[in-house]
Amino acid sequence: MYYSSSTGKNCAITYGDGPYANTTSWKGVVISRGDGSGEDSDAGNYKYYAGPVYVSAPGQCIDVEGISPSWTSVKLNNVHCG
Repeated sequence: MYYSSSTGKNCAITYGDGPYANTTSWKGVVISRGDGSGEDSDAGNYKYYAGPVYVSAPGQCIDVEGISPSWTSVKLNNVHCG
């Protein structure tokens, strides 16, 4: 997850790791405001990463989820609250 103070947007990407690093494989990423609005997602067969995806959430928390090629999902809810 990254935040750009110049645009006021949060962004996220999902990298492949381990045996999936730098190999074409399925990767996914989802970002939204903490209330679920403004969702942006990207998924597909990518060599390096899925995304970036963006959400503008000034003064709000965000939710972000990354899904790896092994279908392991990491979801962070209500993070980067501003």
